[in-house]
Amino acid sequence: MFFTNQWLLIRVEKKVEPKWTFLVFGNSFKELRLPTKTFFKIKEHKLFQAVVIAAIVLSALVIGVSTFEASHSYTTIFEVIDLLITVFFVVEISIRYIGEPQKRLFFKNGWNIFDTIIVLVSIIPLGPDSSVLLLRLLRIFRVLRLISAVPELKELIEALFLSIKRVFYVALLLFIILYIYASFGAILFAEEDPLRWKDLGISMITLVQVLTLSSWEQVMLPLQKTFWWSWIYFYSFVAIGSITILNLIVAVLVDVVTSQKKKGL
Repeated sequence: MFFTNQWLLIRVEKKVEPKWTFLVFGNSFKELRLPTKTFFKIKEHKLFQAVVIAAIVLSALVIGVSTFEASHSYTTIFEVIDLLITVFFVVEISIRYIGEPQKRLFFKNGWNIFDTIIVLVSIIPLGPDSSVLLLRLLRIFRVLRLISAVPELKELIEALFLSIKRVFYVALLLFIILYIYASFGAILFAEEDPLRWKDLGISMITLVQVLTLSSWEQVMLPLQKTFWWSWIYFYSFVAIGSITILNLIVAVLVDVVTSQKKKGL
């Protein structure tokens, strides 16, 4: 007995020959054709899925190694491997399509559309005058297929999409805090350090640097010579923006992932 997200496959033993049928939404049966049955078994097999992941990783390694200088013979080998990987991905997506019990449902799955687009992009024919650089850039997108091949990564990406609304409001709150502090900074520190605090826009860019905790003390220390209390401004901003708000975003993502896992149980 085999299970997928949409289909329940049942093997019905008969005296003459076993048949394969699938249950459509629990109330009707149709017989699977032999190619569909065979390719379905292939695409659901763990070995096939492992080979796909290995091909994606190999593709990423080939792309990375090809950025180094190498002799012509090695370059030729990399090109042949890259071509074989491209052919494999075309065969793999074809197997998944043929193995789908109802073909019209194949492209209703967002991950199937994602994989198909990545494969099509990697086989776009280039003319003789086209840049090899363009082909290499297009092939890089194949690494993204690792997301759809690994269930844990798929869950994470789906959780990110589900949390967009909640993260948006947290980001809006962060922007409001950033705007208020940038306004204070532009008014208080513009004359002392116009390079970093000349106006609201430049002040916001400076505070983004402080928000990432990238050498933020170099922004604060020059101002302390004139404004001894400036440490209160910077410490409060770091505490509210960098520590509290960013951790709140992480908490939202963790909550969404946890909720998704509970629904799946």
